Amino acid sequence: MKKKGLMILYTVIAIAAGVLTGLFVSSVVSADKNTSIISILPDDSADDDITTDYNNKDSTGENQGKDGESSRNYNITRNQRYYKPLVSDAERNVLLIGEDAYSGNYDTIIIASISEKDKKIYLFNFPRDIYIDYSDEILDRLKKKSPSLYNAKGFQKINAAHTVGARIEYKKGTGRFGNSNFDFLAELIEEIFNITVHDYAYVNTKGFREIVDLFGGVTINVPVRMKYDDPVQNLHIDIEKGLQHLNGEQAEGFVRFRQGYDEKGEFKNYSDQFRKENQNEFLKEFFKQHVNFRNLGKVDELAELLGKNIKTSVDDTKKISTYIGLFGKALTGKYTQESSIVECEGTKSINGVYFDIIRTE
Repeated sequence: MKKKGLMILYTVIAIAAGVLTGLFVSSVVSADKNTSIISILPDDSADDDITTDYNNKDSTGENQGKDGESSRNYNITRNQRYYKPLVSDAERNVLLIGEDAYSGNYDTIIIASISEKDKKIYLFNFPRDIYIDYSDEILDRLKKKSPSLYNAKGFQKINAAHTVGARIEYKKGTGRFGNSNFDFLAELIEEIFNITVHDYAYVNTKGFREIVDLFGGVTINVPVRMKYDDPVQNLHIDIEKGLQHLNGEQAEGFVRFRQGYDEKGEFKNYSDQFRKENQNEFLKEFFKQHVNFRNLGKVDELAELLGKNIKTSVDDTKKISTYIGLFGKALTGKYTQESSIVECEGTKSINGVYFDIIRTE
């Protein structure tokens, strides 16, 4: 019974997380050379095992209010709040993280929200350059514990939040996940966006091509001619515009592409919004084409790949049972999928580094 449960779990949630191994961009690929200035890797040696249920509770254990309202305030920011609710209390939310292999930043941050009521899986993609308006308390702790990071350009970006959490030893060994990296980012998202993070799945970049190839590739409409070469990273993107069937290597290029040559041979820079839209579309097509009962036979091979490339909080019987139920309903009930990108209203320059400013209340 437990083995069957793990099969279903890995086939659905881990596929989603596994796809994220390719959703990253390094500083060399990015047109903004200041994007990945921080290259200090955090200490992630803390124990990840925790079984506490955080559904509909804030840091004090109090239930959330109506319509997603919550009294939770971790004092991480200067009352920075997104302008509208994204999820309801009844949904189950998983934080999906893809790491930049070169800087150590979390250049892909997505919340997958499963709604039984709406029979939908929502994907909320967070732009990596979102500015975090840290509170004086957090800044003081960071200045004291890690002056080098405090004085680094760009540490206020959301994709470096886990490094901030690690350096200040946020709730070390006592948080919901027992890991300062994930605890800090999860509670940061909860404070700003009012989304309770129930679990996380962190994926490195190694397994993306293998996972896509395992499922036979993905057919997707490529919006522009994508051609880019970077021998330093061993990155070679060469994809024609239009409906294409992409193998693992091509799929990685598709989700990483942000600048390169078009069909006329002209070099163009594209926005992070463009890249995020492509990532969302890729996830949508991957789910539609491969997340089904027919692919249960691949679970042993998938589990082997994921065992090397994924770290997740879904590691105890209670949580596994929860997701077995949720994803069983998702498959049999033919849940639909929607994706969106967190809205930003402009940019802000700090010490020569540009940040995306979210819409606030």
